[in-house]
Amino acid sequence: MSITTNTRQRNINIEYVRLIAIFLVILNHYSLLGGFYYSDPLSFNAVLIQFLHSGGKFGVNVFILISGFFMYKSEKINVRHISKFLLEVTFYSVIFAIIGFLFHTLKFKGIVKMLVPIPFVQWPFITFYFLLMCLSLWLNKAMHNLTEKQHRILMIGLGLIWCVSPTFLKADFGVDIFGWYVYIFLLGGYLRRIIDDIKTPAKKLIGISVLSYGFILLSELVIDYIGAHYMWSILKYAEHFRKVNSFFIVLSAVTLLAGAAKLRPRYSAFVQTVSSTILGVFLIHDNKAMIPLLWRRLLRSYQFTSSKILILHAFGSCILVFVVCVLLDLIRQKTVGKLEDKLLGSRIEKLDEKINSYILQ
Repeated sequence: MSITTNTRQRNINIEYVRLIAIFLVILNHYSLLGGFYYSDPLSFNAVLIQFLHSGGKFGVNVFILISGFFMYKSEKINVRHISKFLLEVTFYSVIFAIIGFLFHTLKFKGIVKMLVPIPFVQWPFITFYFLLMCLSLWLNKAMHNLTEKQHRILMIGLGLIWCVSPTFLKADFGVDIFGWYVYIFLLGGYLRRIIDDIKTPAKKLIGISVLSYGFILLSELVIDYIGAHYMWSILKYAEHFRKVNSFFIVLSAVTLLAGAAKLRPRYSAFVQTVSSTILGVFLIHDNKAMIPLLWRRLLRSYQFTSSKILILHAFGSCILVFVVCVLLDLIRQKTVGKLEDKLLGSRIEKLDEKINSYILQ
């Protein structure tokens, strides 16, 4: 799945893609929430922060794409997976509601919303991912009822409307963020459907991904240069090619996943264990209760705005955040997670059977 990992053995090539994505998301939050401001868009630190900011949209597209890739073969609603997802989100929401109360980072209304995080969209991506899990059975049935040709035409058609046109023509066809995630989910399913027919070598696909992402970074630098020297107003377009539905963001995500899937499968219990914490890493470091504590009070990122060691502070801080979050979630898995399995495991399995027998009969 895109954020969570179940216990069966999985190809770590794809797990590496997920780990790259979550680290890029952390770097994005460092740049976005650190309190940085630069009057000179061409200074080294300004360009660095702008580059770090580029990975967030890429990361969330990768997560949804992998979800569609893996869920494509599923013929039922995975109630166990959804239940574990909800239990983990609920656990962290309670913890952060308490933290928000103790450290005054949340007001009363914010605490109430944190206690019911999904309907109140405390983690927007988590809310959308939950909805995708609930709809996955029907989305898969829709894909399976299409021929490969029909599926391809649908992906190309929606891609031209929602991806290519906004990127190159700035045309707005009214796509919202959840509609976009549904498209990426269906695109992941299509990729799974044709992965064995793709003849392009894995390394070439990964190279295309790197070049596409590199183009995004280069476009930002070029726009910054033009804006700083000739046309200041153009600076507002510096982020254009890294929007969530940018053609180059999607191309980079799709080719990276395809390349990883076509590499010779490898397996590692350690990598899989680390990958199992990705949902926890996301929830811990990116929530309204922790943002003021983590990025402003603890890491004090803004103090390095003009520092010569900003790059070291950025990567060092994000590696530290990642490692600490992994360790915290592993502790949760070994304690609260095991208790949940012991108390609720059999009940969830029965619920899974009842819900699927009702829906699929």
